[in-house]
Amino acid sequence: MILGTSIKKILFDYRSLLLRRRYQHVGSGPIQMDNVQKRKALAQFKDKAVVTVYDRQSSRTHFRWGPWVAGGQMLMWINFADFYWRYSMDKDEETGELHVSPAWKRACTAAIALVAGLAVGGGVLHYISRCVARMQVIDGGQMVRLETYRISGRGTKTKVVPLAGMFSRDRLYTGEGPNGVTKPKSSQYSIYASRQSSYAYIMSRSGSFRDPKAFDILFHRAIVPDKR
Repeated sequence: MILGTSIKKILFDYRSLLLRRRYQHVGSGPIQMDNVQKRKALAQFKDKAVVTVYDRQSSRTHFRWGPWVAGGQMLMWINFADFYWRYSMDKDEETGELHVSPAWKRACTAAIALVAGLAVGGGVLHYISRCVARMQVIDGGQMVRLETYRISGRGTKTKVVPLAGMFSRDRLYTGEGPNGVTKPKSSQYSIYASRQSSYAYIMSRSGSFRDPKAFDILFHRAIVPDKR
């Protein structure tokens, strides 16, 4: 009887040791415990067609000012380019007189102004296009529907991506603020649609998140997947 009890204790201790090892880091690979947590987080979407996990809670014309800002920037820099082309002057070191700069120099300066206008205006529109208005988990947790704003400032557009491929370099849950997602010096949360994505989608931390902790379990990656 004592021998049987001792054998059971040894087997139990050995099984516990295996489980503890299973939940530890193995090189740079994933943690097995994360997979367990992920399955539990995904269970909330089982047998549900659509679950809204994030909503910016703003109108679909929230960025209607965007095209005006981009257009204003372009107009301003075009005026700069025109000014540089017409009136850019050089000073003669010997006589001290001013004269119109060579055409190549004026053209280069004007071109830099035009490129700056395109960069600033295009950057504003690109930022708007990456802002998420709503994020929904669909197909029982298999896919994610992202609604992003149109650069026209009117309405949204939709993209569907696999949930398994999405990841974020940042943690959403901070434990601060009324919803637990407030982050000092940053009002945004970024998430990538896949390993091949060069640009992140942007969410406002002031928006409504269904479950910030589950968000991190599903999408936060301490080690960012390689692009292949």
